[in-house]
Amino acid sequence: MKQEKTRKLLFGYGALTAVFMLVLVAIIGLANTISRITESVLSRTPDAVLASAGLDDGKVVSVPVTYYDQRMDECVNMYELSAWGALKARQFEWSKCGYHNKKLEQGLVKYDLGSDYLPVAVSGKGLSNRNIDMARWFGAVDGKSAGYTGSIDMKYNESGAMFEIDEKEFYPLDEMKFSDGDIVNIDGHNHLFTMDVAVPFNVLGSGAEEFSIAADDDTFVFVGDKLVIDMGGIHDAIEGKFVVRENGEIYSGIEGEDLAYSGINVAPGDGAIIRIFHADRDSDSSMLTMKFVGMDLSLTNAELADGGMQVAYDPSNPTYVAPLGESMEFRPDSTKALVLAATIEGVAVVVMAVLMMFAVRFVIKQK
Repeated sequence: MKQEKTRKLLFGYGALTAVFMLVLVAIIGLANTISRITESVLSRTPDAVLASAGLDDGKVVSVPVTYYDQRMDECVNMYELSAWGALKARQFEWSKCGYHNKKLEQGLVKYDLGSDYLPVAVSGKGLSNRNIDMARWFGAVDGKSAGYTGSIDMKYNESGAMFEIDEKEFYPLDEMKFSDGDIVNIDGHNHLFTMDVAVPFNVLGSGAEEFSIAADDDTFVFVGDKLVIDMGGIHDAIEGKFVVRENGEIYSGIEGEDLAYSGINVAPGDGAIIRIFHADRDSDSSMLTMKFVGMDLSLTNAELADGGMQVAYDPSNPTYVAPLGESMEFRPDSTKALVLAATIEGVAVVVMAVLMMFAVRFVIKQK
């Protein structure tokens, strides 16, 4: 009888010790998670945000793109047509037709996207370089344009807390044959094309979120369905950018000008989509640089073969924004994920504490 009591007592002490250690570990884990939440909220540094993307430095993020190869328009006689008629007839390739005036022309598209999620052209006689045909620019038109799906790759720069595309010579349709025979392609590059890109992101409200783009020829950037960067016209490379303030207001500017409020607000904690529309309209050159600095891009759970990731956007569903939870496993340090972890750990502490109480009562009874 005494041996049986001693055995139960030892068992009770062992259980008590085990439960005590589990409670201690759970409390330490909870304290550590709460500390990380506090640090995440207070610091709000781009490095802290993007380090949680789950990517190693230099890894690739693939961005889905829709391209439209454009045929060169025939040159027209400015003296036989009105200037307005000539501009309307010739939209792609100007430098080989004369009357070529490179310049930035804002106001070619409206502030709001159309119901088809494409820019809406501003039209009217006497408006230089306007009357552009968006159905052709971003759609397939017999004999004039052909659509292709593809992707562009951007690299994750851990030290700079950014995702970046930097193409000094940007000719994504060199292998396509739709515009073979156009005299503008005699240098081996397929000139004259448009592209439609969309990148969803989770709004942090960190005050450190910044997007910039540099390109030659027409480039229009929308956040949601509102125009935030307007770099229309046939021109040399120009850079535009926008920043998201802590309250979600977006400020934008072009070529070093002071940033101004764009009229766009995005709510911190929500998802939003950056939509980029670009056209290469002459054969002089083509370049593209895009940087997403301090931004929490929506990535899918599909890992690429080299360990890279895919942007969570489906061109066939233009309203889709990936929720944070869909890619949470790749952002374990995000505040929402940490709060969830703290909740789970807190429950674990309570459960362990209850078990310890039962273990203590068991030991007391055995005495």
